[in-house]
Amino acid sequence: MGCCSFTRLKSSLVLLNILYMLIALVLIAVPAFAYSMNYFTSYSLIASLIAVGAFLFLFSFLGLCGALHHHQVMLFFYMVVLGLLCIVQFASSITLVAINDEQKHDILNKSWSNANNVSRIEVQHAFDCCGYDQNGTDTLEPVSGCSDLPCCTDLYLTSEDQCFLHPENASIVNSTMVGCAPCKDKIEEQFSYAVKVSGTVGLFFAFTELIGIILAIQYRNTKDPSRTLSFPGHGGFAK
Repeated sequence: MGCCSFTRLKSSLVLLNILYMLIALVLIAVPAFAYSMNYFTSYSLIASLIAVGAFLFLFSFLGLCGALHHHQVMLFFYMVVLGLLCIVQFASSITLVAINDEQKHDILNKSWSNANNVSRIEVQHAFDCCGYDQNGTDTLEPVSGCSDLPCCTDLYLTSEDQCFLHPENASIVNSTMVGCAPCKDKIEEQFSYAVKVSGTVGLFFAFTELIGIILAIQYRNTKDPSRTLSFPGHGGFAK
């Protein structure tokens, strides 16, 4: 019974860390591929994702080695780090899930104000929109890059403010409101979806990390049957 329990714990911990290593490889490979194909141009975001993937890979490798060799020190550090990660990830996920609409608006408003023109233009081209809210925020942060957007070039407009969504452009075509819509609504929709998915995925992985901690504690405190039956000179001393 002890042998079977030891083997099951070892196999479960090995499989869990292999899963983490596969996820780490995805976190490293996908951002690198996206950057090479110019899908994303934010170097800091790509570097952050790759760094997280590298850390997860090394951490999972530590847990895998500790599980394969039943190494007490490796398993101890593995449990400590995994516990800290579980606490941080659980708290972050709860924060993401509990964020309200007003907080989302403040975060996006500040992010748009702090972003550079290159990032804003990328967002505008991605969503075919012009400016953030075409009101107070765009008054403080002048809009640029709208004249190249399809929603504006189709109207044969050239200046940035003419691309705004307002009734003055209705004389160009038969419509009461013509121009590029502000990016605020589209960004908030995508941000809300991303926050919801990230919070849910974060809670799921926090749960798997909790399982990993329980498995590591039980496995660390379980005697290895092969060592229990060993003799000096044949695998070590008996425990």
